[in-house]
Amino acid sequence: MGLPITNDGEKTTTNVASHSLSCVSNLAKMLPTGVIFIFQILSNLLSQNGDCGKGNKILVGVCLGILGIVCFLLSFSDSFKDSNGKVHYGIATTSGMMTVCCGKNKAKPSNQTDYKLELKDFLGAVVALVVFGVVSLTDKNVVQCLYPSAQSRINKWVQALPVLVSVVSSAVCVLCPSKRQGISHPVTTK
Repeated sequence: MGLPITNDGEKTTTNVASHSLSCVSNLAKMLPTGVIFIFQILSNLLSQNGDCGKGNKILVGVCLGILGIVCFLLSFSDSFKDSNGKVHYGIATTSGMMTVCCGKNKAKPSNQTDYKLELKDFLGAVVALVVFGVVSLTDKNVVQCLYPSAQSRINKWVQALPVLVSVVSSAVCVLCPSKRQGISHPVTTK
């Protein structure tokens, strides 16, 4: 995925800006922003701002597990417009798009092969899950709730790990961009 080169061999500002914005767009599509937002709301409530008992620890653990699964599965969601311009949502499978709608006449995209699962879809799902895991497990309230005695020993890791994961996940997003549009991004034609 190299930068476009002009006839005279120089990279133009427009081409570099376009490439950069494309990479940022791929990063935004791949990362679990909605799930992290929901987690930020729920973590304060479930962990009682880090001062929690055994019941709260269980609730925080269940919340982390459910949101982790949702984060992983949403990496396979996609959308398309039919010939009438109506937007349909679905899940990518090995045979193409499985639409999520009611009724017998389920819409199918015009080119099912564009929606088949690929190895990079699983890579993107794992990256999204790792990002969610790092963001959630290094959250101040979760650290105080789940492992308060280790807080002082892991403080450096809690500070360094998100930076390391963000660099690695950004590199993966740039090197292996996802073509999935998800359910929260504008529908574009493939």
